[in-house]
Amino acid sequence: MENHAPRTLKFNPSGFQASVPADAAARADQYASAMMDDGELRYLASIALAFPWSPEALVVEIGSYSGLTAAFVAETLAGAGHANPVLSIDPFERVPHTRKNPQGKYKRYLRTMQERGMEDRCLPLIAYSEHAAPVVPDRIGLLIVDGNHEYESVTRDLALFAPKVLPSGFIFLDDHTDTYPGVVRATGEFVNGSSDFELLHQTYFAILQRSTGDP
Repeated sequence: MENHAPRTLKFNPSGFQASVPADAAARADQYASAMMDDGELRYLASIALAFPWSPEALVVEIGSYSGLTAAFVAETLAGAGHANPVLSIDPFERVPHTRKNPQGKYKRYLRTMQERGMEDRCLPLIAYSEHAAPVVPDRIGLLIVDGNHEYESVTRDLALFAPKVLPSGFIFLDDHTDTYPGVVRATGEFVNGSSDFELLHQTYFAILQRSTGDP
């Protein structure tokens, strides 16, 4: 049986370190799927808990599919005493299904939240991300980019939503692999062209953090 003692994760190449509590590690095993494995979820939990949450901040997820990641983050924050909402932006059945960009399932999303008791924490916004951007406030503590994986779409998502991330906030980009070269290219160009964000971690997912804004 796996030991779920608190664990400190070291980020590469930055050397940043963040802790994963025992309950979050166990939850990562429970929520692991073909969309996000337990390793990804541990890193996602660690940055969600590393951000200094204020009541008005929120999590924004671009691409939700069945809502498992949204529910995982909401439960992880709730376990740490944070009631911040998770806004899930996804066109769901409005978008055609492809192998690299699977179609979201709205009814399954609602069922996931009902089963997890997260209906009041996880709020779906049925829209393409570029159409949703104007109504999303500039109060993002954690941005999860996992929508359309084409270069143009990831580039646009970062351009529209990264400026809304609060100081010390995080961006988590899924599918940062050779299978999705658009994600890798868009992420690299964004980091190289930004003085506000640092690349903390880069494996088959990428994690960025916004600077504090202090001189």
